Amino acid sequence: MAVTVKGEKTREHILKASRKIFIKQGFHNTSVSEIISATGVKKGNLYYHFASKEDLGLAVLEDAKEEFFHFLNKSLSGTDPVAKIINSCQAIFNEQKKNNFVDGCLFGNTALEMTDSNPEFASVIQEVFDRWTNKLEILLLEASESKLLNSRISEKLMAKTVVATVEGAIMMSRVSKREKDLFDFLAAIKNLLDH
Repeated sequence: MAVTVKGEKTREHILKASRKIFIKQGFHNTSVSEIISATGVKKGNLYYHFASKEDLGLAVLEDAKEEFFHFLNKSLSGTDPVAKIINSCQAIFNEQKKNNFVDGCLFGNTALEMTDSNPEFASVIQEVFDRWTNKLEILLLEASESKLLNSRISEKLMAKTVVATVEGAIMMSRVSKREKDLFDFLAAIKNLLDH
């Protein structure tokens, strides 16, 4: 059955509105009635587009994943591979600052809430972290080959460390509401990359 343009817009609206409420409250703490209230759609319309709340949650993650990688690809800009990584971290931190350090990262939040209990959610989150790590590893290999990086740890481990540091910085600044926490972590990433 073909989905109309109006149907696509409704589906997109449900995804974006649901993402906001899932980030703020978590998946388990959000009821279907709250989703209906936040989206303004009727229950039948919601279930026309998504078979279940879990189906909606997975679709929200998939949608956010594609949006994140579009953002990441744009933010990986700079004169050399190390600068690209630092600029991407800066861009992510700027988004957190713009949001007043509220809500954190959908992927980090969902990892903490859902991955022990839901393998499908865990799989999407793992894909996000793996793809992100792989992108950084490729840049770090390029930096090593260009003699811009001289480290005793592997590029893979360094890439994982950068991703873990960014996620940890988001979590800590969400608690403290201090910009300084983010930029302390950015300084640590620069130091790790000897930049």
